[in-house]
Amino acid sequence: MSRIAALVASGLLIVLAGCTNDPEPSDPPAASDPPAASPSVAPSTEATPSAAESTATDANACLRGRYQLARFVAVGASESYGTGEGGDVRVAFDDGKYRLTGAGKDPITLTLAGQTGRMLVDGEVEGTYETNGGQATFTVGDTSGKATVNVGDQMRSLTMDEIANVMAPRGTAVVACDVDQVLIALTAVRLEFEPI
Repeated sequence: MSRIAALVASGLLIVLAGCTNDPEPSDPPAASDPPAASPSVAPSTEATPSAAESTATDANACLRGRYQLARFVAVGASESYGTGEGGDVRVAFDDGKYRLTGAGKDPITLTLAGQTGRMLVDGEVEGTYETNGGQATFTVGDTSGKATVNVGDQMRSLTMDEIANVMAPRGTAVVACDVDQVLIALTAVRLEFEPI
C-alpha cells in the first residue's frame, strides 16, 4: 500500500470520525468548490434568512417520514472538508425519534482533497430530537453495526458510534425542507436527504 493512499485514508477517517468535535464552527465549502446538490444552508445554530427564502423552515414539519441520504459535507480542521454521495443509508423521522440505517450493500462515494474512497455502512443509529421553529436538537442513542472505508488498497473498519459523528444528526441544527429534500445543517456537517 502506498504512503499517499495511507495518508488519504487517514484524512478521510479524521474527517469522518472527528469533524463534529471541531472547537470552532466553519463555513461550508465556497461556491468555487464542488457544487452542492441543494440550496445552501450554512451550518449555524440559528436559522438564516437565505434558507427561509427558498425552503420551509418549520423543523417539526420537515422531520416527518422516510428519506435516503443523498449527500453530506463535513468540514474539518484547517477548513478541510470531505463529501459523501450515494449509498444505501436511510433515515426515518417519527414524532421526536429517528432511526438511521445502512443496508451494507451500496457504498457511499467519498471525496477528500480530490481523492476518492468508498464507505459501506451496515448498521443503525437510533436517536431523538426536539424542534423549535427552524431548529432541532438531536441526541444520538443506541448504535449497532459497523462501516468499512476503502481508499486504494487500504480498508478500515469504523464503529457505528464513529459513523454517527458524521451521518446521524447530533446537537443543534438548522433544518429546512421542500418537496424534494430535507437539509440538516449542524456546526461542521451538512446532511442532505431525499424522500423515498
